[in-house]
Amino acid sequence: MKRIFSIALLSVLCGVYAKEPVIKYSEKTLDRKGVKLVRKMWDVDFHHSKLNFRNTLTPEGQLAKGAWDDLFLGLSHGTINNGSWDGWNFINIRSVKSKSLPEGEPVSKMDFVRFSDSSSLHLNWPSGQLRVLQQANNSKWMYVKVVIPDGIRSVTLRVRPGGAHYNIKGRERIIHYNGNEYNSVNGKRPVLPMAKGVDGMAFFSRNYNEKYGNFLIFESNKVAKMDYHSENPIYITFYPAPGVKEMNFGLSYFSNEDAADTIKRFLVEQLPTAKKAMDSIQWDKTPDFSEFKRNAAQVKTLISSFTGEAKAKFEKEFAAINKAYEIANQKKDVSAYNDALAKLRKLQQNVGTYAMNLLK
Repeated sequence: MKRIFSIALLSVLCGVYAKEPVIKYSEKTLDRKGVKLVRKMWDVDFHHSKLNFRNTLTPEGQLAKGAWDDLFLGLSHGTINNGSWDGWNFINIRSVKSKSLPEGEPVSKMDFVRFSDSSSLHLNWPSGQLRVLQQANNSKWMYVKVVIPDGIRSVTLRVRPGGAHYNIKGRERIIHYNGNEYNSVNGKRPVLPMAKGVDGMAFFSRNYNEKYGNFLIFESNKVAKMDYHSENPIYITFYPAPGVKEMNFGLSYFSNEDAADTIKRFLVEQLPTAKKAMDSIQWDKTPDFSEFKRNAAQVKTLISSFTGEAKAKFEKEFAAINKAYEIANQKKDVSAYNDALAKLRKLQQNVGTYAMNLLK
């Protein structure tokens, strides 16, 4: 019996500590000159990369912007020397009504959806949505979808090829596009000559970490104009044609490779295949709710081995969580499913801790 109990306990602990895509939410209260602020924090582990999102709210529920870390939308994807895609704010979106996201309003809803082969984060605001997706079998790419029902005015991506350090003597931030090089410098915002049908570009830093850089795929048929500038990151801004409400992007990187060779291979040989892969992304598949079923079976087995008040307590909590899951599953309600899964994971931890104490 003890051996069966130990096996059940091991299964529960494996479920708790298994490396699977997950979203973690936390919050803390800040006192800023006598004003109480609430900082809401989401940390997302995709299959291979990470995203961090922060909203700091005033007592009136508006975004506070008094400190550098009040607002984050950062992507850790191919990070090298505190760089690659921007780890603090990698994207800015403007609607035709001049609403700016994520700076313009607090997020209203956050969903993290697991599929059998990928995971996707949905950030929802009253004026639009941003989705970020990564596939389990493709560590080098992340995909981004911008949806603005009123129409998109612009989308700006921020990239720090080779690293994020300032004051590097001789460093040049280079954009490769349509067979040409463009040096992105401070204080200038030139237009990037459009080439319809050319759907990708590459970034690297000459004279600084040249073996590390980034690739970007976009939809040239939706773009009317592009421009760029640099502070420390490169800002690349896409201005879509009138009426465009959705735009898709693919974000990638190269690491410890010769920049000239790998950029040429990508832009000349690999870009058409990569663009086709982005276009084939299924953003609205049925979510994968199997994680709950696996974990619930393990928790149920372990609770059945308890006795007395502890067993009754855990059974009652488990029944409530399972009922919430069944309703979410029936309605395909991703938000409710995530709530039920978070509660189940917490119950797993408590059940595991109790069981370990029994074995002592």
